[in-house]
Amino acid sequence: MKQRRFGKACRQLADWGKRCKRERCCSTPQHPSILSQSGCSGNLRICGVRGDRQTCARMASLGFLPGREVELICKSGADQCMVKINGSTISLDADTAAAILVAPA
Repeated sequence: MKQRRFGKACRQLADWGKRCKRERCCSTPQHPSILSQSGCSGNLRICGVRGDRQTCARMASLGFLPGREVELICKSGADQCMVKINGSTISLDADTAAAILVAPA
């Protein structure tokens, strides 16, 4: 079986994740909560993304990386939520929002 080599972007993302863990991006006394269950609206800091490889890659391509700040605009029940990240407004479904761990910024 032939080994696959990862591209430069994948290596940079892996290095960034290691650096982020060393810096402790979410060094809050509280445990991180799930974005869809976050009680507060406003600015939140991403602590991590759970899920399979495809989910994590998709979230990374949208800018959901540990240490970044997002603004929770609105939650409409348990169906979806809207967040603002990097100047873009993104609507996330319940499963995707449940994969993102956040803490108050």
